[in-house]
Amino acid sequence: MVATLRRNLRAVLLMAAVTVLVAVGVTLNPGGAASPSPPAARAHPVPVGYAGPAVGITESPSPFGSTGSQQFTSRNWDGYITYLSSEGTDFNSVAATWVQPTVTCEAAGAWTVLWVGLDGWYNDTVEQGGSSAECGAAGSTATYSLWWEMYPTVAIQKVLTIKAGDTVRASVVYATLTKVFTITVKDITTGQFFIEHELCASGLTCQRSSADVITEDVGHFGANTFFPLANYGTMLYAAAHIVDKSGVAGTISGSGWLNAAVTESSGGIKYASVSPLSPTGGAFNAIWHHQ
Repeated sequence: MVATLRRNLRAVLLMAAVTVLVAVGVTLNPGGAASPSPPAARAHPVPVGYAGPAVGITESPSPFGSTGSQQFTSRNWDGYITYLSSEGTDFNSVAATWVQPTVTCEAAGAWTVLWVGLDGWYNDTVEQGGSSAECGAAGSTATYSLWWEMYPTVAIQKVLTIKAGDTVRASVVYATLTKVFTITVKDITTGQFFIEHELCASGLTCQRSSADVITEDVGHFGANTFFPLANYGTMLYAAAHIVDKSGVAGTISGSGWLNAAVTESSGGIKYASVSPLSPTGGAFNAIWHHQ
């Protein structure tokens, strides 16, 4: 009788213990040892905006400025590109410096990104990094961040928060041996930075056929439209530096390649434009016109 009572008591205590363990989110392994329950799976946020290839490209027959730049327009890009290197069609690095401009949020959801990168000009991949100015409601204060992207497999990835007026240096470097793209974006004012190492996604060809210094109107996922272009006024890109696959280095107007000024324009609306390159070819202004 006593033995039976003891067995029943042990069973009751064991059931109570299991009840407590379940209540606090702990499960029992088949061997009887207690282990934490696995955390619930977290849903990844649905991408909202992306910085993609240039779209709606048109060419002007007239050269632009004293450095012999070609002229193009695009619906979403504004800036300068280099292409058709005399050493080959591939570029291995691009870099530039700018001061993050203060934007005014004249429309809800206005969004402007500033970046350097490879590809995106007459092809469907872009390897890029830079800074972002994003608005909420009209009249609100924008939020500023540093980001990177490998289009089309990865959308805008915000990494660090910055402030308007901070100086930013961004670069994208391709290593021929490892085939790795290294995207580095640094807030020189605060010293914070990030470095992202990425491969071209399986099934894609990242041609590196252009090197780009661009201000872009962000695309809206799933809507086939663009966010309003946040008003950044006039800002300066400086210290632009390009290296092609043969190691030839220079500024945007370097003799080893062609360069082109790209104006953001579509349907009779000029959204943004650029100044001629500086005499050395390493600097230019980008000018906002329309949201």
